[in-house]
Amino acid sequence: MTSAAFRLTPLAVTALALLEEGPMHPYEMLQLLNLRGKAALLQIKPPSLYHSMNRLVEVGFVTVHGTEREGNRPERTVYALTAAGRAAYIAWVRVRLDDPASPQEFAVALAECHNLGPDEVAAVLGRRCDRIVADLAELDDQLAAARARALPEAFLLESDRRRAMLAADLAWTSDLLRRLDADEVVWSLDDPRAGAPLHARKEHS
Repeated sequence: MTSAAFRLTPLAVTALALLEEGPMHPYEMLQLLNLRGKAALLQIKPPSLYHSMNRLVEVGFVTVHGTEREGNRPERTVYALTAAGRAAYIAWVRVRLDDPASPQEFAVALAECHNLGPDEVAAVLGRRCDRIVADLAELDDQLAAARARALPEAFLLESDRRRAMLAADLAWTSDLLRRLDADEVVWSLDDPRAGAPLHARKEHS
């Protein structure tokens, strides 16, 4: 399969983004995802990650950087990100942050949006706020019409929950936009305000 025909999954995007930090093996990727609280987002199982890495090698998005062994443990393959892989996952994040096909896609795009510039992210999230406002207005009209017909509240529980979630999403996103505008969000490890990352891997030879 060519890279042009390869469809990135949220798991593949997460793996590529991790390799942005430097070469590593899949077991280390799993450790980092657990440390950073991201493993539950994708419900990752080791075989799925290993399969994904093999596919990424096939299409040229990652390359085998080398192998390493610790004690009597099996030899582990270390992978590195290629320029094509970086371009592919950045493009995926850019598109899915603005127009996700599922809540999981948006969650992964948001988790990796630090690989875009803060101004670009702010513009995308601003459009998202506009869409949420429109969705809330439409839902409020539907709920008002339903209550005008004296429908039992139990019939509207899902709609009420959806409205609460939309309102919470709008409040969180609006506050993030305010903080981005005020330069209160530490965006990269190059920022003097940033602490050490949860990743202390030695460079591979």
